[in-house]
Amino acid sequence: MFVEPSPQEVMRRRLDVANQDAESRNQDANRPNSVFLEWEPSRRIHGNEIEPTRVLTLLLASSECSLRCSMCDLWRNTLSQPTPPGAIPRQIEYGLDHCREQNDFAAVKTIKLYNSGNFFDPNTTPAGDDARLIQLCEPFDRVVVENHPSIGTRRLYEFGKRLRGKLEVAVGLECIAPRMLKRLNKRLHPLQFFQFAKRLRDADIDFRVFLIHGLPWLMPNEAIRWTVLSARFAAAAGARHISVLPCRAGNGFMDYLQREGVFTPPTHQQMQDVFARLQSDPRFDNGPVLTLDTWGLDPDEVV
Repeated sequence: MFVEPSPQEVMRRRLDVANQDAESRNQDANRPNSVFLEWEPSRRIHGNEIEPTRVLTLLLASSECSLRCSMCDLWRNTLSQPTPPGAIPRQIEYGLDHCREQNDFAAVKTIKLYNSGNFFDPNTTPAGDDARLIQLCEPFDRVVVENHPSIGTRRLYEFGKRLRGKLEVAVGLECIAPRMLKRLNKRLHPLQFFQFAKRLRDADIDFRVFLIHGLPWLMPNEAIRWTVLSARFAAAAGARHISVLPCRAGNGFMDYLQREGVFTPPTHQQMQDVFARLQSDPRFDNGPVLTLDTWGLDPDEVV
């Protein structure tokens, strides 16, 4: 039962979903998939009390990530070809124009540029666009992007130096359980992550971590234990923000595992339970911001 599923197996299992998505998939490289303003915790004041900040979030339309992680369904929001030069700046311009009409836009000091992959992959964001991207990010004190530690890191550090504000890199650590590492197809060992985190800190770049709770091959109590241990590991590495997401079906491969009885998506109560464990853990006092992302949960369960 796919003890170590290959990227090729993940690709094969997603074909039905990909065919269903073919007509609805965004192919307009000049428009982002979504633009919205949201509140996000910026830092802990003391204990679990947090200070909120207003954030402009753009879900960019760009090329697909090359890693083919087992549990990822973000490819459904990507272009089917490399991102054309100039497209990402045009999407950001569109998002800025759209949100400048909002009454509280002047208070927005953070921009999140999420692209369902790796921001510094040249197929995702052509390197020739960097100068314009830095100009567009000039008004913001914090710029958050997604990127895998093995992709485009030299460009990442140069980009951080040239920004007026603080660069923050969001990394999908997912889970550090040893028997899950190859099954996830992340090509990210905890030691590699820890070394990357140190280099970011040395370069005065912040980072946040995504963890996925309820992965297949883990029993519920075991899943809670490893999510807590993974969060402690991320905090020890210096993460500024740790976000816990539910594992979900929808990429073809996870749907297959669900049909085979290997995977059951976590319930809202299970997500609340693991988040309560994190909030009550004294190791996080005065440490990273903790958030629970309910994306992918049944809306009827969300309270």
